[in-house]
Amino acid sequence: MKPSSRLSHLCRAVLAAACILGASALLAWAAPAYLDPEWARRLAGVLLGATVVVYANAIPKALAARMRCASPSADQAARRFAGWALVLGGLGYMLAWLAAPIGVAGMVGGLALGAAVTCAALGCIRIGARRAGH
Repeated sequence: MKPSSRLSHLCRAVLAAACILGASALLAWAAPAYLDPEWARRLAGVLLGATVVVYANAIPKALAARMRCASPSADQAARRFAGWALVLGGLGYMLAWLAAPIGVAGMVGGLALGAAVTCAALGCIRIGARRAGH
């Protein structure tokens, strides 16, 4: 990887972290006076789920460098499956924080996201093994 490419990745990562921290700080500031504390927690959970959805686009691309299947079509299928599983997991996490009772929203969202990560990993393994002929 070229040094300018590394710097670009670093700048994007720092910018993303600054956006997440800024939004979290805004929610913390607005919570007592302008926003119900329960909704501040819910919106923070939605923000984390949205982060997963955004990174679900980048993770399969990084996965390609670490996992090689027998054919390029198997690589593509595994990356696509992982990306969709993570997007759906992030959406499930967001939905849990919006709809579930506040006491169990974290657990329900975590289960949805954990199931998505497990499906992504097992799906990639299965696609790689099937295409390799094992």
